[in-house]
Amino acid sequence: MLHYRLHRDPRSSHQQIVRLVQRLGRSPILDVGAAQGFLGQLLQAGDSRLAIDAVEPHPVWAEHARPYYRQTFASTVEDAALPDRTYRVVVCADVLEHVVDPVAVIGQLRRVATDDAIFIISLPNVAHLAVRLLLLVGRFPRMDRGILDRTHLHFYTRDTAQQMLESAGLEVVHARATGMPLDELWPKGEGRPLFDLMTRLQHFALLVAPRVFGFQWIFVAHQARGNLVSRDS
Repeated sequence: MLHYRLHRDPRSSHQQIVRLVQRLGRSPILDVGAAQGFLGQLLQAGDSRLAIDAVEPHPVWAEHARPYYRQTFASTVEDAALPDRTYRVVVCADVLEHVVDPVAVIGQLRRVATDDAIFIISLPNVAHLAVRLLLLVGRFPRMDRGILDRTHLHFYTRDTAQQMLESAGLEVVHARATGMPLDELWPKGEGRPLFDLMTRLQHFALLVAPRVFGFQWIFVAHQARGNLVSRDS
């Protein structure tokens, strides 16, 4: 059974990440936690000639993603037999909140990345307005998906996420918020005037107060200059 849906909103993480990858125009790319292969699908749809590999531990999802990638590693990122110093772009979309030690995982990814690699990392924003309101009434429910997904082991704000990435040897050069996936809240709403109005209002809210209305943060980072040698130790 497939768990995730491809989101079409241009401010969604799917769409923002694929635009970043296309704009960079660098390969090979490593898609960590590829799920059903959305990044590979979107790049293929754009007639991309970029080489992209995937890591996905869920066996059914990995098989579904396989046609869209040059090579698919059906294992956890910790166990994947990835080649050293190979990838010029590393994408970690909603992955690090699920692993026991995200700093160690980033350390592994730095070893398989080139010195000039770009890291694109998205993480849920626990400071979203909806979570703030839940805490205000004394609730912190665990859910099947979203910011409070029951499989999340870590929760981040904009600042604590950047601190974690920096402690792992990365230097953040850009951060941007994504909107809440309105198509998950109203699956049949796309194309309707009210849905379009809600989307525009959310885009405005993200411009005004991204720390409050951001559903996720997308970070663009590279290896901190002082850590290029220490990653081999």
